[in-house]
Amino acid sequence: MIYITGDTHREFSRLNNLDYKDGDMLIVLGDSGINYCLNDEDIKYKKCLNDFNIKIFSIRGNHEERPENIKTYKEVDMFGGKVYIEEEYPNLIFAKDGELYNIDNKSVLVVGGAYSVDKEYRLLYGCKWFKDEQLTKTEMKTILDKYKGKHIDIVLTHTCPYKYEPREVFLSGIDQSKVDKSMEYFLDELEESITYDKWYCGHYHIEKKIDKIEFMFGRIKVFNKDEYAPKYNKEGYEIIRDYCSQKDIINNGKIYCPKCYSNDIILQKGDGMDIYGSDEIAIICNKCRKVYGFNDVKYKQGCPKEL
Repeated sequence: MIYITGDTHREFSRLNNLDYKDGDMLIVLGDSGINYCLNDEDIKYKKCLNDFNIKIFSIRGNHEERPENIKTYKEVDMFGGKVYIEEEYPNLIFAKDGELYNIDNKSVLVVGGAYSVDKEYRLLYGCKWFKDEQLTKTEMKTILDKYKGKHIDIVLTHTCPYKYEPREVFLSGIDQSKVDKSMEYFLDELEESITYDKWYCGHYHIEKKIDKIEFMFGRIKVFNKDEYAPKYNKEGYEIIRDYCSQKDIINNGKIYCPKCYSNDIILQKGDGMDIYGSDEIAIICNKCRKVYGFNDVKYKQGCPKEL
């Protein structure tokens, strides 16, 4: 099985609820955090991730070093293209920018990189910032020339085409006139020069669909399927995400299942540290044997949904 998710930023606890098997693979749409510290901390992190016994196929984000700049990485053949792997951590795979792969019998184009809107903060306070986080003009031109007029089944990028930017989640303290949009304009041009069936991206810490593009963050899906994973909780109840609002379960001051109106229910709580207001994220109905997720949980900025 192949799964896909958004930015992880060195936090892979989402795997704990996933019933994966040896040989399965998780695609991460950038900012995995695997090559962030560039010291012993990365080594500890890689050893831990490698022991999960699931392959992690990472697109390069902007908060991590390019694998080709790290001497322990080797370029090898995989999925019909070139990838970067370290011999000590064979389960941790990095895609090569601009490479076309055959994954799940689909042609898959990968383009990593983005601009860090927090660049000035990172430089001021000594946090990691990577000067070649974006593609060069030469790299952009090479990709455009190579794929112009072609059909790609699935496109995987870290950021998105400019026309699809989710401006509603832009950080209020950032002067957008100073943000370098080179990657987004380039992806605009790429999107207009090819045909494709599906486009996945991360970067913006949002779950959203618009046209053929899907923004992903904390949730996991089955790759190339509109199906979340896990599909069932540990008790075998089907999870119906974003089913109703929190007020939809209240009738005459009492709490009922929003589907069958049974009162044989349990409220599922989330991590209150990540949520504003009520930290209930779902209602579990023992009669329906389903988990109905709430669509109006107010998560804090940058906190992924928990269901």
